[in-house]
Amino acid sequence: MTSINRTDRLFITAISGGATVLSSCVSGMASIGDVYRHVKSKAATAKGVVTLYLRNGTQGWSQHHTFVLNTVTQSQHKESNNNIGFSYPSLFGAEF
Repeated sequence: MTSINRTDRLFITAISGGATVLSSCVSGMASIGDVYRHVKSKAATAKGVVTLYLRNGTQGWSQHHTFVLNTVTQSQHKESNNNIGFSYPSLFGAEF
C-alpha cells in the first residue's frame, strides 16, 4: 500500500485535453487530498477530465488518477439549484 508522508518528494504532472496543465515537484503533503487541492489551485484554468501522474521519489512508487475538475464553486452550485425552474435535462428528450 502506498502512503504519503510530509517529508516525501512528490513529482506531480496533470494533463487535460492532451496538454500538460501542471508539472511540479513538491513536499509537505500528507495525503492524496492535499495533492488534489494543490492541482486544483495551481491548474485553475483547467476544467474537465484531468489525468494526474504522481511519483513519490522518496518511497519509489508511482500512481495515476483520473478525475474531473469543475470550475463552479459549491456556493455557485447551490445558488443555481435555488433558482425556480431549475431541472436536469432529460436523457430522452421527453418532458414530464
